[in-house]
Amino acid sequence: MSGGRAAGGAGSAGKSGAGAGGAAGSSAASAGASTTGGAAGTPTSGGTSSGSAGASAGRGGSATGGGGATSGGTGSGAAGASDGGMGDGGTPGTTGGCAGRDLLICEDFESTNVGSVPSGWTRHGDLAAVSDEDKHGGSRALRLGAAANSERRIYHDAAVLGSAHWGRIYYKVETPVPDAFVHSTMVSLTGDGPQNGNSDYRPIDTIKQAKNTPDVGGRHNFIFNVQIIGSSEFGTETSYDYTFDAKWHCAEYHIQASNQSYELYLDGTKILGFEHGAGNYDDSDIPNVFDEIRVGWINYQSASPGFTAWIDDVAFDDMRIGCD
Repeated sequence: MSGGRAAGGAGSAGKSGAGAGGAAGSSAASAGASTTGGAAGTPTSGGTSSGSAGASAGRGGSATGGGGATSGGTGSGAAGASDGGMGDGGTPGTTGGCAGRDLLICEDFESTNVGSVPSGWTRHGDLAAVSDEDKHGGSRALRLGAAANSERRIYHDAAVLGSAHWGRIYYKVETPVPDAFVHSTMVSLTGDGPQNGNSDYRPIDTIKQAKNTPDVGGRHNFIFNVQIIGSSEFGTETSYDYTFDAKWHCAEYHIQASNQSYELYLDGTKILGFEHGAGNYDDSDIPNVFDEIRVGWINYQSASPGFTAWIDDVAFDDMRIGCD
């Protein structure tokens, strides 16, 4: 269901997924290090590793866009997200599904038929569909079937979010996962950055290394990644301290244009963030308005046989939503 204050209009039909580019390069090993890629669409197999866990490879590789949008109806809603300050974001509200919630956008998949996608969202990639085979809460979740690359996502209009908002998903990645270097996105937002123009903003994003990568073999990080469409990319990332473990996890982010800030929380703990200040767009370039939300899974390099992932209890609001 797309309950609460509203669920914006349906996502744009037929758009393809944004590509991730970048020539290989080495990034700083510590959490929160900024990274910059090269020209879009240049495949890489990774850059040089250095130091302790956290040395990363370039994010490159070209992405394949999804097919035309299918399914999904339209919702409606008024804009109006307020500007919250940087920091802990206040006390999270009640958590779980969408029933009785007053959120800008909320989707728990409970009222969607198995094999379909929710009203107000459009499907991009045939392997994204609601299933009753697993869930975080209730009886259904969004299943993202295994594919070596390409997108398995659902899109939603993002105009209701305004210039600052919180986002939250629960996700689960089945194991074993591909033994490959691969950059994958679970949540992205499209918009026109004040400095770089049309870009894909990825607030819940990961890079996973192959098992034979020195110091970090097989682990993944989290990254705030921005792909300037038709150009380069940049980002700020954590160390490679995380593994996909076939368990449900809660990922929350806060993004704000007025002070060019971002925060990422995993299971209630802050793991990444920055505040660049008003008018300082380098390494953030956050727009005042977002056009579209994209939720699901997309790989930017081939990773056979693919990831099978689940997403549930998706929510966006101008206040922190919180985890269980």
